[in-house]
Amino acid sequence: MPEVLAGGEGRAVASGGMETGAKDGPQPDAKREEARPSDSVTRGFLFSDLRGYTQFVETHGAASAASLLDRYRALVREAIRRFGGAEIKTEGDSFYVVFSSVSTAVRCALVITGNAIAEAAQHPDEPIRVGVGVHAGETIETAEGYVGSPVNIAARICAQAGPNEVLVSETVRALTRTVLPVRFESRGRRQLKGIAEPLALYAAIETEPGAVPWAEPQGRPGRVSRRQLAVGIPILTLVALAVIGSLLFRALGGPGATPSPALAAALPPGTWKIGLVMPLTGKEAVLGVRLRNAVELAINDANRSGGIFAGSRLKLATSDDGDSSAGGEDPGKGAASAQKMARDGMTVAVIGPLNSLVAEAMIPVTNAVGLLHCSPSNTSPALTKPRFGALDHRSAHPTVINYVRIAPSDDIQGQALAKYAFNDLGARRALVIDDAADVGREIADGFQEPYEKLGGAVTRRALNPGADPMSVLGNLSAGSAAPVVVFFGGFTGTGAVGLRKAMVSSGHADVPLLSWDGLFDGSGADKGSYIQRIGATVAVGTLVSHAAQPPALQGFLDRYRAAYGSEPSESVGSVFDEFAAAAYACAQVIIQSLQKVATGRPSASHLREAVRAWAVDPGHAYQTVVSDVAFDSNGDNVHQYVAFYRVDPTARGGKGDWVIAHQADYGPPP
Repeated sequence: MPEVLAGGEGRAVASGGMETGAKDGPQPDAKREEARPSDSVTRGFLFSDLRGYTQFVETHGAASAASLLDRYRALVREAIRRFGGAEIKTEGDSFYVVFSSVSTAVRCALVITGNAIAEAAQHPDEPIRVGVGVHAGETIETAEGYVGSPVNIAARICAQAGPNEVLVSETVRALTRTVLPVRFESRGRRQLKGIAEPLALYAAIETEPGAVPWAEPQGRPGRVSRRQLAVGIPILTLVALAVIGSLLFRALGGPGATPSPALAAALPPGTWKIGLVMPLTGKEAVLGVRLRNAVELAINDANRSGGIFAGSRLKLATSDDGDSSAGGEDPGKGAASAQKMARDGMTVAVIGPLNSLVAEAMIPVTNAVGLLHCSPSNTSPALTKPRFGALDHRSAHPTVINYVRIAPSDDIQGQALAKYAFNDLGARRALVIDDAADVGREIADGFQEPYEKLGGAVTRRALNPGADPMSVLGNLSAGSAAPVVVFFGGFTGTGAVGLRKAMVSSGHADVPLLSWDGLFDGSGADKGSYIQRIGATVAVGTLVSHAAQPPALQGFLDRYRAAYGSEPSESVGSVFDEFAAAAYACAQVIIQSLQKVATGRPSASHLREAVRAWAVDPGHAYQTVVSDVAFDSNGDNVHQYVAFYRVDPTARGGKGDWVIAHQADYGPPP
């Protein structure tokens, strides 16, 4: 949708160079009176555009995109004609329409989204997904268009709408809530671009889709004169007061009072799908199969208890993104799987993938259609946090969070390492060394900043490639002022091995070497690992962090073993790597969200958005097999568990292995 900027005194101006009047569609009435400031009139303003259209062009080609655009334009223009709207501007997939009645604008919007859903049955591979925004307010009609901020606000609201969703402002809700067969679900307060204060937005949903017929408008709505308005307001006020008085009288038990039991919670009938994208073949298949089993177990547990609600059940829809590459997953397969699930209207959420690189390919797809997306294992900060580039991944709807994760973000490790050194090791002076590479410096900075904030003193050094490690260890011999811990920002192969050997050979074996999971690369039995290259005895005194999960509940472990005859997780030292339990937890978040939104009895067309909005709300929490889960405003789990490992030289038959030394929740995320 072209960006709408404030022009002059709030006149709508399209940054893409849109001219007033749609060149290829119906025009507004040509004859207009010259408006004066006193001619301010309240109107309904409707903006609509296609969701994911740019990506559709790239993935389906120009011919399919042109066909989709033609069908979309015909659908929208038929609704505009039916309700007598004035098509003011059109560019690409964006419509700007004005109505003389606010309720008529809402009715038209709901018909547009309803027809788009119905039309998808005829074109399941190329469905129309339209987002609509409606606002109302006083504007002045001039020869150049409508002047007033409500136009710009309506455009901003449209940008917030999900696929086949109608979003309206509080103004529209207040004006229409008693005159339309519509209920309004809160979508919270949103900060709209160019608007000073956050605005409360609501999704407009038919209370009984198709059951309450709306009368066809008789011809094009005309302008309401000030005289008609002056006469009409007192009459409407009296009618409204009479209705309110009657309702209050009934509520207080007067004659005619009848019980008003709440409707039972329910979901639209049918089999709803939870998608799963995991490597089920290839190098990471062992892990992928465990996670698939865990999600399958969660869905089976829910269905055995009677389904989510009577008449609705869940089904697992799996997709394999595995390959034989070093990462074990193919980002292209992950994106293709996400596209398939996004097109399936019965898919309410997606779980996966295993690694962050594939998530980077999937999130743009799921964000474009507002599909809830939960990962049990991704740890890259770039997936959620704007300062690391997360907005690039959710560029279709930057302010709409649809991706959440159970696993902690890797940037929590610096904060956790600093607290562990200062509080648990009691170290007040640290020698911080990086490997002179970008990642190593970033890791070292991530430790140094929070460590100094805690009160620690830092000496900083860089270990350049090929340099003698002894050249950066001189401070360890500074007597009572010597650092009592060494922190290394780097990897096994970029200096860690030589650094620890130099520490031991120079008589500083008792000084801990602290680092992140760039050294957490296997036991002494694994060729090329830190422990194998340095030797188990020399490696003693090394401590590394690892973003982790809390221990899974015993009931989950028992049910998994009973169902699949194997352990749910891969053993790492003396602990389990609980990605399988986290996958089960993702399913629990989705299932519990479905149960919550069912109290509002959402229609089939709005279920996906209702589940997304509930799941990502920072005010909601979930009880899962990995303790309680809640998400912050970026989609990160507020609980950020980090484990610290030490080297046990007696493990693995004397070859040495990592064993857990400490684990704690270091949340909330930084």
